[in-house]
Amino acid sequence: MLRLRHDTPREWVQVVSDDFDSFLQDHAANERKVSASAMKLAVQHPERSELVAALVEVAFEEMEHFRLVYQLLVERGMSLGQDAADPYMSQLRKAIRSPDVDQYLLDSLLLFGIVEARGCERFAMLGDGLDDPAMREMYSGLAQSEARHHSLYHGLAKLYFKHDRVAARADELLDLEASVARELPLAPKLH
Repeated sequence: MLRLRHDTPREWVQVVSDDFDSFLQDHAANERKVSASAMKLAVQHPERSELVAALVEVAFEEMEHFRLVYQLLVERGMSLGQDAADPYMSQLRKAIRSPDVDQYLLDSLLLFGIVEARGCERFAMLGDGLDDPAMREMYSGLAQSEARHHSLYHGLAKLYFKHDRVAARADELLDLEASVARELPLAPKLH
């Protein structure tokens, strides 16, 4: 597993706890977007059967997570909320090199894996730090899922590209992600 280069401050859990409803709305939006991104990448590379099969499963699992969070929102008398731009993802997506198909695929796989690693870190923090035992259990389980997805994206990058190329680009993208994560204010958001 790739090691993130910036640890989320422990205070983030309290920020989330103080406005958990807003966090759930953001979490639902992120699950939906991640599912759509996995499907888009699969459709863009239909000739890569291992990638398509893996990303269809990721998309399905992320939609299951979306449904879980949506049900929580409904139980709390909440709606999905308005879809808003995610500054974290907006900044990271700028690093995806798009003119070349191979560069685009490599960057997408690595960035999606890094984003899953960040989700793993933060869900694990919620699994340890929330007051509600049911929410702690749910987020601990989601952290495990994010860890699997992180490993899957990284493994796909190594399947299709030389390991030294993967390692060099991952190094650059991990530095970028740390910079973005460090600069964003703590908010009741996944990123």
